[in-house]
Amino acid sequence: MALIFLYFILFLIVHIISKQFKQVGSARLFQLVACFVLLFGFFGFRDITVLNDTPHYYGAYYKLAHTKGYVDSSIFTYRILLSFEYGYQVLQHILIKYVSKEAFTIIIFSSLIISWGTIKFIDKQTCHITSALLMMLLSGIMFDQYCLIRQSFALMFFYAAYPYLKQERWKPYVALIVCASLFHLSALVLLIFPFIQRIRICKRNIAIVLGIALLISIMVYEIFNLMGLGTTKYFLMNIKRNTFPIGAVLDGTLMLTLLLTCVWLYKKMGMTKIDKTTFWIGICGLCVCIITPSFLSFFRLNIFIWPIIYITFFRFVDADDPMTEYGAQRQQKPLRRILMMTALVLLALRMTMILTFRNEWYHLVPYSFYDFSDRFHEFNMYWENNQ
Repeated sequence: MALIFLYFILFLIVHIISKQFKQVGSARLFQLVACFVLLFGFFGFRDITVLNDTPHYYGAYYKLAHTKGYVDSSIFTYRILLSFEYGYQVLQHILIKYVSKEAFTIIIFSSLIISWGTIKFIDKQTCHITSALLMMLLSGIMFDQYCLIRQSFALMFFYAAYPYLKQERWKPYVALIVCASLFHLSALVLLIFPFIQRIRICKRNIAIVLGIALLISIMVYEIFNLMGLGTTKYFLMNIKRNTFPIGAVLDGTLMLTLLLTCVWLYKKMGMTKIDKTTFWIGICGLCVCIITPSFLSFFRLNIFIWPIIYITFFRFVDADDPMTEYGAQRQQKPLRRILMMTALVLLALRMTMILTFRNEWYHLVPYSFYDFSDRFHEFNMYWENNQ
């Protein structure tokens, strides 16, 4: 665990060093390069025992790379038995056929895309790239991204589509989300945002949306049966679950706390404008949190929403961000600095508790780098141990 927190401290060091640059452009470039090296170095060369889904993606790649006839077949062939979306199948086939049959290729390639895509997204939201990344790392959402490779590829498309959503440019937004769905079907849910962002913001409408989520939570299994989805693996997995979903409840509490803090600061800073897109994305995140305790698989939908919420929260508590687009009349810098430090400390404590008592949520400890000299890796070890 000490190695993990030493890694977090490196981001603090990069942040402090970036403050020494007199030119904003130089500070930005330094942060971009340093953050990319830190992210890609840590996640791109992790052992396959690090992060839950790493051995599964490694194993799938390994098996296909050593399947007779697969390499020579068309990269555009859809194989229904793989249980992967078409876009990911094509990408994986291209990597195997034209890049390398070494199974670790998918780990390096995915880490490269996720690292650069996330950094570029944050760069467009704030000039404090390093501290924003640190907050997202301490929250755990970055570990989810590197773990859930297919969904994270879809998330990168959502990052590209997000500006179009805020500009209400529906065609490029829908096109990018459709592309995202080729890597993970859950991305199709994001097509609801252009409709939801048109809803007027008032207490009545918020109550209606949250009420609908509560109703779905109560009737989720009946809804799945009516839709003919009662035999799917996710339905069967959730209906057999007999433990209290404490993680889902805590996540919902955390999201509610972050959003309420933003609302409180909105009033405290005398803001006069509101970002309807971000507001309703936050409400949708709460809806997912309401449904998740009843149907745990819904938590994956918030993989798309958590980054938006954290980067928005970060901007609200970042004392150097003037928040001009929100029409802020008072900066409240001392208060925002206190909230920033409090948030980072609490998130660090939360991560400590997770790694100490719930390491199975990430399988991050013990961390180790991939051994390229070892010709045999037990890529399905977690799958075998959990049967």
